[in-house]
Amino acid sequence: MEDHSHRESEALSASLRSFRSDVSNSLNQLSPNSKPAFEFLSLTWIQQCLELLSTLNKAFAKLAVEIEYPINKWESPSVEKYLNYSLKLLEFLNSISSSLSHLGQSRVSISHALSLVESSPQSAIERLGAIQFKNLQSNDLKVEEKEESEEANCYTGKQLVFHEALEETKRIGYWVSSGFPVSPLVALDLSFSETVAEEKAVPKQLREVKEAAACLVAAVGDGESGGAAKQLERKLEVMEELLDRIGKEADGIFSEVLAGRNELLDVLRQLKQ
Repeated sequence: MEDHSHRESEALSASLRSFRSDVSNSLNQLSPNSKPAFEFLSLTWIQQCLELLSTLNKAFAKLAVEIEYPINKWESPSVEKYLNYSLKLLEFLNSISSSLSHLGQSRVSISHALSLVESSPQSAIERLGAIQFKNLQSNDLKVEEKEESEEANCYTGKQLVFHEALEETKRIGYWVSSGFPVSPLVALDLSFSETVAEEKAVPKQLREVKEAAACLVAAVGDGESGGAAKQLERKLEVMEELLDRIGKEADGIFSEVLAGRNELLDVLRQLKQ
C-alpha cells in the first residue's frame, strides 16, 4: 500500500515538473537578454507572448489528463478561479482583436496614401500625416486577486498538484494579459518594464512604418519619393505579415479558452441536474 502511494506521489510530482518545464521553456523565449528594452518590444515579441498563453493552456490541460483529474472532480474554489481567469483571458483576446482591427484600418490608409504619391503627392502627405497607431497592449484590464483560503493549505495528492498548476497558469496568464511585462518568473529588468508600460511605447515594426512614412513625406517634398515609397512598402509588408500571425494566434487561443470554459460550464450544469 505504501509502495503504491509512493509511486503515485512520484507520478504526480513528475507531471507537475513536466508542466513547469513546458511553461519555463516558453517563458525563456521572452527574456530580452542583452537587448535594449526599446528594441526588444516588437510584434514578434507580442506573438511570442500569445504563443506562451497557448502553451500554458495546453500544458495545464495535459497535466489534468495525466493526473486523471477530470472537471467533475474540481473543487468549488478551483472552478471559480478558472472561470474568472478564463473570462479575463477572453476579454484580453477581444482587446487584441480590437487593436488589430484598428491597425488594419491604418495599414489600408497607408496603402492608399502610397497609391497617391505619384498622382497627388499633397494628398499622400496629408494622409500619411494623419496615420495613428493604437498600441496592442491592454493595460485597462483589472485583475482582482483574492487571498488564498486556508483550504488551499489542506490540499494533498492530485488536488495539490492541480491547485499549484492552476495558480501558476493564472499568474502567468494574468502577467501576459496585463500588458506590463514584469514578473518574478522572468528576468526582465526595471528599465524594460518601464519602457513597455509607457503609453507611447510602440512595437518596433510599427515604429519603423511610422519612420518610413515620415521619410516619404520629406522625400515627396523634395521631389524624390521613389526610394522612400519602396522602403515604406517593404516595412508595411513586414508589419502586415506579423499582424496576420498575431491575429491567427489570438483567434486560436480564444477558441481554445472558450471551448474549455464551455466544457466546464456544461459539466456544472449536468452536476446540478
